[in-house]
Amino acid sequence: MRIVQVGLGGFGRNWAEEMIPQVPEVEVVGRADISPDSRQAAISAGIVEESATYETAEAAIAATDPDAVLVTASLVGHVPAVRAALEAGKHVMVEKPFAPTVAEATELVDLAEAKGLVLAVSQNYRFFPAVQEVRRLVAEGELGELHAVELDFRRFSGRNGVRGPHHYLDEPLLVDMSIHHFDLMRVVLGRDAKQVDCRTWDPSWSLFTGPSEGVALVDFDGITLSYRGSWVSHGDPTPWAGEWRMDFADGEIAWTSRGDGRYGWTSDEVWIRRGRQRTKLVLPRVERTDRAGTLTEFVTAITQGRQPDNSGRDNLATLSLTYAAVESAATGNPIKVG
Repeated sequence: MRIVQVGLGGFGRNWAEEMIPQVPEVEVVGRADISPDSRQAAISAGIVEESATYETAEAAIAATDPDAVLVTASLVGHVPAVRAALEAGKHVMVEKPFAPTVAEATELVDLAEAKGLVLAVSQNYRFFPAVQEVRRLVAEGELGELHAVELDFRRFSGRNGVRGPHHYLDEPLLVDMSIHHFDLMRVVLGRDAKQVDCRTWDPSWSLFTGPSEGVALVDFDGITLSYRGSWVSHGDPTPWAGEWRMDFADGEIAWTSRGDGRYGWTSDEVWIRRGRQRTKLVLPRVERTDRAGTLTEFVTAITQGRQPDNSGRDNLATLSLTYAAVESAATGNPIKVG
């Protein structure tokens, strides 16, 4: 499948060097970025020839006539690039967060559906073995009725006094990081949130300009989920998907996913407890994980003529929960989702 990549900043270059090569079904026929510095950095890194670089998504699409467009630009560039691709009749996958507002995201989803195109969002934490196994266990009622969930995420960002781009975001926790966890909540529970009550803050000594810590109670239509997230925790770091405990009528599932090996977590883990017996499960093999998994699902869906698991329509509920949490934190009130 011939694609154009839009967005060649640091994250976009990482996509180009580490993720796209894992999906041989994809051929990149052009790359675009509005920044001359980003284009030159990609050329200098050997990612792209100068003749295949373009300033805008429109120019790249017009010159190469791709089958699809991959948008890896920063959030401000998502809506313009996605709209340009859809209006040109191209399938699109866009990095998370999908859009700055739910209204803009909904407009794009409606446009894609009107044109019969696939629009996907790269919620890459879905594509790991533990997530898929827990999703199955919950759906099949392996331990009976689920009634409560606890999720903790802990990292310390900026330990050496060095700031990255996320340190300057308005919402470095909820919109940049917790959106992954909000999406996983929906995936493994198999239902959408009804209400969220959230509080966020930032310690005086942190390197962040926005709230780096937060807590939330999320009502998933009868299932209560307690969430704690921190970019500035001195506690034991969790894997990127966080540490989960899920209480059922007949036992507990404890699991985690997307460890990076730096703190002892090298693989996904799922444990089931029934009474005093605790068993570690053998997890299914996932051929392509992480962002390679999202891209593979996108390409496969187009080929098979179906909507992907990570479709734009599905992602509206994740985006709605994320921005409802932001509103709740800002107002100090519980907010209905959707």
